[in-house]
Amino acid sequence: MPDDSADHARRLLRRAENPASVDRPGEDMARLLRAAFAHQITQAFGRSGLTGEARLGFSLYEHAFLLFDGSEVSLWEVEHTATTDGRHMCEVYVSERAARAAMERRARAFPVTRSR
Repeated sequence: MPDDSADHARRLLRRAENPASVDRPGEDMARLLRAAFAHQITQAFGRSGLTGEARLGFSLYEHAFLLFDGSEVSLWEVEHTATTDGRHMCEVYVSERAARAAMERRARAFPVTRSR
């Protein structure tokens, strides 16, 4: 029985705030995911304070989609608060390696201010 997997993929891609780069999923991926009929979300990483800032947090999720042809496609979502105003931000990548590299870049770019 079909579920809401294609719509979940569409919403995930829509809320992504990645800087424009080759790692950001494009229209080809969006088209491919329209054929998704099942999905599973797994948290691959999650912790706060990568740079010592108490409010700074990162989580990494794999969104695995099963397509009608039997193949599987994954998107990697990075949720973080490494923003100037501390707001929650979502970025989406086509590979785990790209997502983890983005987390490292964000953590290094964020000013280190330790809480006491």
